[in-house]
Amino acid sequence: MVTTGCVLGDGDFLMTSQEIALSVTAGAPVIFVVQNNAGYMSIRGGQRKQTSRHIGTEFSHPDGSPYSPDFAAMGRAFGVESWKVNDAASLEPTLLKAVQSGAPALIEVPTDRDAAGPWVPGWWNFPIPAYITDERQDEYDRIRATEQHL
Repeated sequence: MVTTGCVLGDGDFLMTSQEIALSVTAGAPVIFVVQNNAGYMSIRGGQRKQTSRHIGTEFSHPDGSPYSPDFAAMGRAFGVESWKVNDAASLEPTLLKAVQSGAPALIEVPTDRDAAGPWVPGWWNFPIPAYITDERQDEYDRIRATEQHL
């Protein structure tokens, strides 16, 4: 069987983590690389760009300090070998271990909350309201067309 993989953000992973159970059940050697930036940052970016504020997109304690689930522990709870990579030099050898395992695996990669930039639109974002007539609509339409291969 050929190993396959996916690279996804922690917010996406939290919405689809049941796929680990499927990979274990099917014996499919899928490698999940979870970029952990402690929140739904692409959604936060869209909110900031379109409304100048963001709500419910950062995983934070009441005092504002970030927190995050332990995704490597979550992978182990599903029964897959899992690692947390804390430096760039460790990523390649860890990925090689995951591939060589021939089994489902998870690699958690801590990522800066702001690594994606101020706005990363996606097809899931709300369209820009008609009353906003500045350059944002053209930018949104251009990037959305690229993402959806229109």
